[in-house]
Amino acid sequence: MMRILHVQAQLPAKTGSGVYFANVIKGLKTYDQACLYGSFGDFEFDLLPKDRQYAVKFPNETCEFPLPGMSDVMPYESTVYGEMTPAMIADWQFVFRQKLRQAVNQFKPDIIFCHHLWLLTALVRQEYPNLPIYAFCHGTDLRQAHQHPDLLARYVLDLNGLTRVFALSHDQVPAIQETYHISKARITVLGGGFDPEIFYPKEKFKKESIDIIYAGKIAEAKGIYALAEAFGQISDQFPEAQLHLIGNPAPEAHQRLTPYFKNSQIKLYNVVDQPSLATIFRQADIFTLPSYYEGLGLVNIEALACGLRVVTTEIPALKEQLGSVVNDSGVISYVSLPGLVDQDKPVKADLPAFYQRLAQALAAQIEACRQQVPFSDTVQQAVLESSWPQLIQRIEQKIIQ
Repeated sequence: MMRILHVQAQLPAKTGSGVYFANVIKGLKTYDQACLYGSFGDFEFDLLPKDRQYAVKFPNETCEFPLPGMSDVMPYESTVYGEMTPAMIADWQFVFRQKLRQAVNQFKPDIIFCHHLWLLTALVRQEYPNLPIYAFCHGTDLRQAHQHPDLLARYVLDLNGLTRVFALSHDQVPAIQETYHISKARITVLGGGFDPEIFYPKEKFKKESIDIIYAGKIAEAKGIYALAEAFGQISDQFPEAQLHLIGNPAPEAHQRLTPYFKNSQIKLYNVVDQPSLATIFRQADIFTLPSYYEGLGLVNIEALACGLRVVTTEIPALKEQLGSVVNDSGVISYVSLPGLVDQDKPVKADLPAFYQRLAQALAAQIEACRQQVPFSDTVQQAVLESSWPQLIQRIEQKIIQ
């Protein structure tokens, strides 16, 4: 039986790439698997036995700082890569290198799966150049490389020797080629998937409220404040609409959101895991993700799988993966972005017009809910093509060649 070691530098939960990491493991359950990941606190990972897990817990005796995250704002306390000193990075490399060597020596993998084309994948490639190494690009790695070319040049080396890279979309391929000097022949567009055992629809019952869900990081880059502004513009027009912001804001973010809570139609709370989120989705009507930057925005697909209408910003990888059946169905509205600086910071002068476009898209989907416009079986079937069983088959085709 093939032995696969899965490697990720951050928590295998709470973020899109963390959930992706877990779903790859779950989907490849017929193989002998182990995993190495960054962790903190009392986090428990239940997809593999304890003797198949190699967690690097932060802070630790060598690294006195929180676990670094691929986004500058994470849904948990984290260290920003761009703010790490050379000494901090050296300590980070040391603890991961020790755990990696332990995992390889004990588990003896046939192949390694790495997530993110960033520091840890480069370290794995440096340590084990003769092992087949497959890597998943999540988009945040390309953003880190763009924002911190000094870190890219110094620490992210030799990725052109990777066996294969899985990309989220065809739009991502040229950026991967240019940034990491990886041959196009070694890049496969895979996309992302949802877990159909967790995210599935149920029959909708008529209710008095129309519930709109945002779920993710409470951060500027996710468009959360723009969403609150836009919803405020239409909430009087739709008194039955309720905006549920699901996330765990840092004190500064919570303070910035506080004025919006004067509107009784806006609520903030957190959920602990994906099954809980899926339950909320099935009780709601509309999902929205007005993010300024996403690699894929997989949570949009998870929401669609639960039968929700969606309002999101223009995400090329998402539009490519969903295809025309879903994109042209009316169940999803794409809002064009404002001008951006550094990929995810909106140009302030463009924000009023963005608020208006977002408000109009929300209003259109609320009106569709009012009119009980059906979510067709054809669209639901097209969404199912983005489920993990479909994607796992494509991964397997590449690793058994």
